[in-house]
Amino acid sequence: MKSKISLLIIEDDKYTRLNLRELLLPYGVLDEAIDASSAKEMLRNNTYDIVLTDIELKQDSGLDLIGQIVKKGSHCIVISSFESDEVIEKAYQLGASHYLSKFDLRKQLPVYIEKFILNKNARLEKFLQEEFITQDKDSISALTALLQANLKNQNLFITGPSGTGKSLLGKLIHEMTHPEAPLIHLNCSEVSESLLESELFGHEKGAFTGADHKKEGKLKQANGGTLFLDEVATMPLSMQQKLLKAIDEKTFYPVGSSNAVRSEFTLISATCENIKEKINQRQFREDLYYRLNGFHFHLKPIAERSNDIDLLIRHFQRMSPRRFVIKQEAIEELKKYSWPGNIRELKKICEQFSQAAGGIIDIGLIKKIIPSEKGNASFSPTDWQDHVRENGLKSLIQDIEKKAVEESMKRNKGKITACIKELKISSSAFYRILQENKLNL
Repeated sequence: MKSKISLLIIEDDKYTRLNLRELLLPYGVLDEAIDASSAKEMLRNNTYDIVLTDIELKQDSGLDLIGQIVKKGSHCIVISSFESDEVIEKAYQLGASHYLSKFDLRKQLPVYIEKFILNKNARLEKFLQEEFITQDKDSISALTALLQANLKNQNLFITGPSGTGKSLLGKLIHEMTHPEAPLIHLNCSEVSESLLESELFGHEKGAFTGADHKKEGKLKQANGGTLFLDEVATMPLSMQQKLLKAIDEKTFYPVGSSNAVRSEFTLISATCENIKEKINQRQFREDLYYRLNGFHFHLKPIAERSNDIDLLIRHFQRMSPRRFVIKQEAIEELKKYSWPGNIRELKKICEQFSQAAGGIIDIGLIKKIIPSEKGNASFSPTDWQDHVRENGLKSLIQDIEKKAVEESMKRNKGKITACIKELKISSSAFYRILQENKLNL
């Protein structure tokens, strides 16, 4: 698996640049800067996997560039014939990864470039073997292509049904673009509309009732790192407009403040809903969608990669402290199920397997544990009355809501928008039912 990377060479000597270009062209895409001024401009407008800089740049010092290079999340390699211990120490203190002598570049530089690429590829291999378990060729090919792109300070939009691993993918992208920087996560569906602006942008003390202290928002916390907005399609339209402005201008105003705050970060957004349908229904801004959708990645449900079910079960078997045996016919039966909750649901089922008496999972036990695709029978009027007498009206309503959502998720194969439309409820009501009943769908 060969990755292509992006590189910037900062070097004022023409012949050294030509030498570096010849060495580095096989590894990816190259940009070149001949002085500190042009280098700063390139670093402002682009992002690079690796930046190589000389120390002595005419009237400037390459040391002054290292901070900006590292802040952009790039791997910094200093190349210099200047070998003062004081300068070398300073370069490492500022964040340089390596300090190489110009006199031995042809032999040494490829070693460090290839090591960088190897580490990048090794992280993907580990991800596929231990975290996102799959042998699906399309998924592996798409993931490899995504990681070959330069995602630093870019926008990534991840779609896919609930439970397919969107948060896992977001974490991987963060680790490979900003390994030392913060990853700030916000699930938009879990925050009320009245508090979402404060969560995103922060607020000043006294900005509203209950604001008894100054609060730093998620956008500011993510400066230099990654902001992950989960379930972004549930964000109210009023907040979508403010987020769009903040992304475009890279500045925002905390609630109650007239002072602009600047923040630069890689933005990863995710949703399990049909975003195009939300746009058509005027529930999501089309201009915000195109702004978020710099790179798009769709995670397939496990119903579309049924060959992974066996792999995933074996993985969860190894994670369980109590061993169990699962018959092949039982696995074949599991492959017929639609898995509306995807990997999250399969993990819960495997946890039940680990507690099963006897430790042998056969097809009979599968039919008892896996919910029927036809759904459960509804309450009869007598059941309602008995339930209300024993548990109260609120409990009955909650139970009906839970069953209705569960059945709708099964019928619609985990497609949130279809469920909301079928149930004729708002997205906020749908997510409230999920949270109140702790449904892992």
